[in-house]
Amino acid sequence: MKTIFTFALSLSLFTVTYSQDKKTEAVKIEELPTVVISQVKKYIPDNNPDAVVRTTQNEFLLYKVDDECKNFDQYLVTLESRKGALQATFDEKGVLVSVSEKYTNVELPREVSKSVYMSYPLWTIVKSKFEYSQQKGEILTKVYHLKLKKDNKTQIVMVNSSGDIITETKDIAMN
Repeated sequence: MKTIFTFALSLSLFTVTYSQDKKTEAVKIEELPTVVISQVKKYIPDNNPDAVVRTTQNEFLLYKVDDECKNFDQYLVTLESRKGALQATFDEKGVLVSVSEKYTNVELPREVSKSVYMSYPLWTIVKSKFEYSQQKGEILTKVYHLKLKKDNKTQIVMVNSSGDIITETKDIAMN
């Protein structure tokens, strides 16, 4: 009896440890695919880590074009949030022509933060702006404008979404 009990106990411990021994893979963040709501609305949402930006973009994805826009040459839709706005232009047929998004003080993607802190050690990001625009389903602009501060100096840096520094201004004295 003691042998059966010992065997059952060791078998149960083996199965529990075996089930927990599986390796987990890291989740990869990928670019989001183009979302085609209908034949007239082709929009590529940004894979932004900021929840307010994503919520605004999701609201736009749910937006339905009315027949009212057929009375005009162009139809402008504006969605505002506490951090910025999304503006979309539709033509007289209800086809999405362009989208322009501007947000301030957004959460930065990991690649952008890492690149800035590696390139500018001891500098602090004090302000951020995000610009995103596309026309007819093609992304035109996707940049972060960052204001950096160190001691009594400030610097403006423009960084793309993959962390590459595009432009930078010279040091400016902070008043």
